[in-house]
Amino acid sequence: MKKPGWKKYKAASDLFGRPPEPKIYPHMVDPTQYGRGLQIFCDGAAEPNPGVGGWGVAVYLDGVEIHSEHGGFAYTTNNIAELTGLIMAIRWAKVDGRPATIQCDSQYCVNGANQWRHGWKARGWKRGGPNSRPENSEIKNLDLWQAIDAELTGAKGITIQWCKGHAGIVGNERADELSNIGMRDISGNSRTDTALSPAFGEETGDYLTDQCREIMR
Repeated sequence: MKKPGWKKYKAASDLFGRPPEPKIYPHMVDPTQYGRGLQIFCDGAAEPNPGVGGWGVAVYLDGVEIHSEHGGFAYTTNNIAELTGLIMAIRWAKVDGRPATIQCDSQYCVNGANQWRHGWKARGWKRGGPNSRPENSEIKNLDLWQAIDAELTGAKGITIQWCKGHAGIVGNERADELSNIGMRDISGNSRTDTALSPAFGEETGDYLTDQCREIMR
């Protein structure tokens, strides 16, 4: 049975020995599920794919939201929006300086940041072996992957892990909400947020299936 809510602090009993009703705080992460400390949720999406996109970042300290930000692109892909959200989350964690766990529902982002980028970098930012065809060795969204590598190289205390999307996880739902706000903000505006948006060519496949399957670790 789903809990109706949970408390920021352990409540004391009232005069009759009954605990007060639990308070529900907006945009809170249950610290019993994700642990205390700094938790950063990031997300991104494009609708359609490619199409108008947005990214969002929600930061929690001991279960309480302390910061949020979002942005949008006039035309982008799911992958670019997801990667942008991850980069923004990493940058925020580095500026804050405390140990942080970044929660992301994109396996493409999490596996790339934790594993694949190391092999790509060792091969001169190429996929596959030395005999791979040029079209099979290209890394899509290379500029963003190199930006992620640059941010994480030498960074300490940052953990990136996967969380299930659209599963009722408050921080993930909040990041999704922020990415949708980013999309709405940019809709009807011909200006593209170019801070982290490279050319993306023909990348239109589903970011959790097609691209993950084709990536050579």
